[in-house]
Amino acid sequence: MHGEILNLLDCHLSELQALRRELSGRHAAVPGERRRVAAATASAAERYARTLASMLTDADGQQPAAP
Repeated sequence: MHGEILNLLDCHLSELQALRRELSGRHAAVPGERRRVAAATASAAERYARTLASMLTDADGQQPAAP
């Protein structure tokens, strides 16, 4: 499971880095573009949290402890 968690984290970080490049690019932003990318970062974090919680639940048959 260790490898699966690391892979999930690597994928999540790659997605966030791509979104960061979109935000920091030196191009004229179209109306709403920055807001869309910012919202995409929140969605990515939610997906990561759901997937990780599911992996942890599947691993030990219990709900993970709340942070």
